[in-house]
This record gives sequence, C-alpha cells and structure tokens, in this order.
Amino acid sequence: SNDEISSLAQTFNRMRININNLFQEIQQKAQLEHELQQSKLLLQESQLKNLQSQINPHFLFNTLNTLSKKAYLEGSEETSDLLVSVAGLLRYNLKWLDKSVTLQDEVMVIQQYMNIQKARFTDRLTLHLEIDQSCLEVQIPGLTLQPIIENAVIYAVEPREDGGQIWLRIKDDDNMVRIEVEDDGPGIPENIRLQILDGELVETNSASTGIGFTNVVKRLRLFYGLENVMDIQS
Repeated sequence: SNDEISSLAQTFNRMRININNLFQEIQQKAQLEHELQQSKLLLQESQLKNLQSQINPHFLFNTLNTLSKKAYLEGSEETSDLLVSVAGLLRYNLKWLDKSVTLQDEVMVIQQYMNIQKARFTDRLTLHLEIDQSCLEVQIPGLTLQPIIENAVIYAVEPREDGGQIWLRIKDDDNMVRIEVEDDGPGIPENIRLQILDGELVETNSASTGIGFTNVVKRLRLFYGLENVMDIQS
C-alpha cells in the first residue's frame, strides 16, 4: 500500500542519514587521530633536538647559578645578568616545549634571549617592542616566538657588519591577536618562503636552538586547528 511504501521510504531515508552521519564521524575521528599523531611526531622531533644539549639539566642549572653568584660577588653584574638569562632560556626550553603558555611568557623568554644576543652583538642589534598589554594572557604553543626572533638574528642581523633591527608587535586586531615580527634584513628567497609555509623546508642551521621555522608553523596549525595561521612577506 501507499502507507507501507511511504513508511519504507522514510525508514531508508533515516538509514541513509544515519549512515552519512556515521561516515562523517569516522572521518572526523580519523582526522583527529592523524592530527594527534602529527603533533606527537613534531613534539618528538623538538624534544630529540633539545636532548642533544640537555646532558644533565640540574647540574647545568646549578652550575650557571653558581657562576652567576660568583660573578655578582666579584662585581661583574653584567656577566651575572647574562648567566641568569642563559639559565632562564634553557629552563624555558626544557619545561614548556610540549605545553601552551601565555604571550607574556613568550615575551619574557624573548627578552632573556635578546639579553644574551646583546652581549654578543652590543649596539649592532636592536629589538623594538610594540605590545598591547591586553593581549598578553592569550595562550600560544610554548617556544613559538623565540625561534622566529632567532631566525631574524641569524639571517638578518648576523651577516651584516652594521647589524640590524628587529620589531616585535603584538596587537588586538578586531578581536584577533595579531603578532608581527619584522627585520630590516635582505629577505628570503621566494622558494624558501613557500617551503616554510608548506611545511616542507628541512632546516639544518647549527647556529639555532634546533626548533625551526617549519616546526613552529606546523605546531601553530595543530594548536589552533587552522591552516591560515601565518603569513611571510619578503
């Protein structure tokens, strides 16, 4: 009868909807598992590179603290401050690599990193900070900004006799936090720029901390679940 046919059609329609929903759920779970696996691989990559320099962290920190106190007692406050910055940067690298932090934490570790680099470059290196204080509690993956600043130091400042300048801007942009890192260096080739954004660049510069630009891009995409997390202009 027509009623039976209508009932059967409704039943098949519900089955079709349920099958579609189940298929979408399976796809979503597969995507989440893939992203989780990618996140684990990135974390392992970063941790392995850091392990090369860890040796015995407690021994290292105790040694740095001892040297810092000795320098202070001998009247060398500049050396003491430098050692404090080195210890702080190392501790941050070991503690927050696999966790989210606030932008305030990231700015703090950048200042420690720059204290170390200023001892090396003196007046050849200048960092300009333009920071909206209302943005500093926003969460971000640990060790996101420092590798980008470090990249600017290595490629934009170090090769030039007269050094260079770096700008870090953090601002509220229409309910979004926009972070800009700018330098006055020569820029990067277009193929390198595209490789970084595509996650294909293999970075081997031994002068860096080992957490490369590509790693940062991948971790940001996994953390926020978005592809469009970074743009590079050169």
